[in-house]
Parts: sequence; C-alpha cells; structure tokens
Amino acid sequence: MNTSGVEDNARAIWIAANTHPNREQVAEHHLRNQGYEPYMPVMRKQIRHARQVRDVLRPLFPGYLFVHLSPAHRRWRPILSTVGIRSVVCSGDVPCVVPETFIDDLKQREQDGVIVRSASSRQIGETVRIVQGAFDGLAGKIIGLSENDRLIVLLDFLNRPVRVKIPGDLLSVA
Repeated sequence: MNTSGVEDNARAIWIAANTHPNREQVAEHHLRNQGYEPYMPVMRKQIRHARQVRDVLRPLFPGYLFVHLSPAHRRWRPILSTVGIRSVVCSGDVPCVVPETFIDDLKQREQDGVIVRSASSRQIGETVRIVQGAFDGLAGKIIGLSENDRLIVLLDFLNRPVRVKIPGDLLSVA
C-alpha cells in the first residue's frame, strides 16, 4: 500500500477499512447505503458442529474490507462514523491506497462472488512424505484440506495415527 494518490482527485482509488470483530457484513451494508462502493472478498469454509457439516461464507481478510473512492466521491472521513467500522488504514493522517491491481487480482479469482482456492496438485488419499520440519522424512496420507492452503496429513507416529496440518510446499510424493 502506498499513500500517493489520495490528493490526486483525477482517478478512483481503493482504501482499506478495519471493522469491528465479525461486523464486516454490517459495515458493508451501511457503506453501501452511504453511497460508497465496498468490496469484501469472501471464501467458502466448511463448519463442523454437533455432527453437522455446512458451508458458510467467511471474509478472506477477517476484520477488513476495501472501499472504492471515486473522484466525485473522495470524502473518506465519514467512513469512520459508519456502523461496523473501527478505523481506516492510514499512514499518518492519509489513508493508504490499495493498488488497483491487487483488487483486480482478487476479483479474477472469484467464481459466483466467492474467492476460490488456488488449484492444488495434491489429492485426498495421496501418500506423501514430509521434506522439512519436525516430521522430516515421515510419510503419511492426505485426509483433508484446511484453511490457508494447508493439508491435513495422517501420519503413523510412535505407532499411533496423528493428524497434522502442514503447508503443501513441505510435502513430496512418497
């Protein structure tokens, strides 16, 4: 993020706003009602509770959303009094500008309004070997996917099955 461009009223910019905990949707709604164009990228996540599994949409960046400021609607201070908003990400007294290419890249990863994970070359059921870290050299089987592009691997450690969440780049084909 940079601070150049807030004074330049010739082009539209994106800024980041910090929200109160779990109030991203409320803030987005109120910003829209005020005439701003908010953008809150979301991901689909599986929630397991009481033997039930359901898919829910969660913010890609919990506690943050982006606000588009057009040259005609450049006033950002009213955002600070919006319900659900805690602050605007600033450098000094000037909001930090989020590069438009960053927002465009996020929007390109969307399918039906939801950010999709990058394609993983690993498959559930595949046998892999850990190539780095505390479990270096151990082999296991991929049994699931976790957030942040981590894989859940079932290892046989000390004659017991152990579930480990590990980044995919620390694994090789066994």
